[in-house]
Amino acid sequence: MIDPSVAGGTARPKRAGVVERLTQILDVFVIGPDLLHLEEIAALAELPKTTTFRLLTQLVDMAWLDHDQHGYRLGPRAQGIARRVENHLPLRAAAAEALHELHAATSAIIHLAVLDGGTVEMLDKLGGAGAREIPTTVGIRYRAECAVSGRAMLAGLPPETVDERLVGNRATGQLHERLHTIRSRNGLAITTDDMPWDLRGVGAAVIGPNGPVGAISIGLPGKNCNVEQFVPLLARAVRDTSQRLFSGTAGLNRAG
Repeated sequence: MIDPSVAGGTARPKRAGVVERLTQILDVFVIGPDLLHLEEIAALAELPKTTTFRLLTQLVDMAWLDHDQHGYRLGPRAQGIARRVENHLPLRAAAAEALHELHAATSAIIHLAVLDGGTVEMLDKLGGAGAREIPTTVGIRYRAECAVSGRAMLAGLPPETVDERLVGNRATGQLHERLHTIRSRNGLAITTDDMPWDLRGVGAAVIGPNGPVGAISIGLPGKNCNVEQFVPLLARAVRDTSQRLFSGTAGLNRAG
């Protein structure tokens, strides 16, 4: 079968898809001024004006962009993502060196996560090829009580706050018992049999002046791995991250 795109020996340029064209438009607001007119956007995105107008209308309808008599600007949805990224940049920067040192010392999969309501959001994951064996990705969210990083952060909160965080999925008595055990271990959470994935992990929260601001965890695939051997390294990682993030507040972390 002959590919019509190369019929006659001349390859026709592949037409950009909708997602690619939308990305071209959004990229304009990264490199250009905050406020732009239709003609400027079409020229910078290298798209026909009619196509640009149609795509801009869709982006405005979906709140990615705002539009008024002065022109187009980034909308609340785009700004919300930017604020989330900016809010987590200090934590990611403070933890970066510790995460790489942990991975180098353990060859395990290293995670950095934050607590958002009753869910955990993954900010970073290190692990090379072996990381594929643990089904997590940067940006993924899951129930906080289902992972060591989530439980480590929940254990840093008062029990009544835990119930508020897990609204709609109220913390059970068993979970409160497990969180009490984590508190008695100086904030150290270890995978238990009720967790859903075939892995073994240990995690500890990065504690700030007002409670947990994130968590670092170390994981290995399989249920019989000796992750407890990594506890001293994990304790140092959360301590170093806390010191970098909260200069002058050393000693906030309890794991160790």
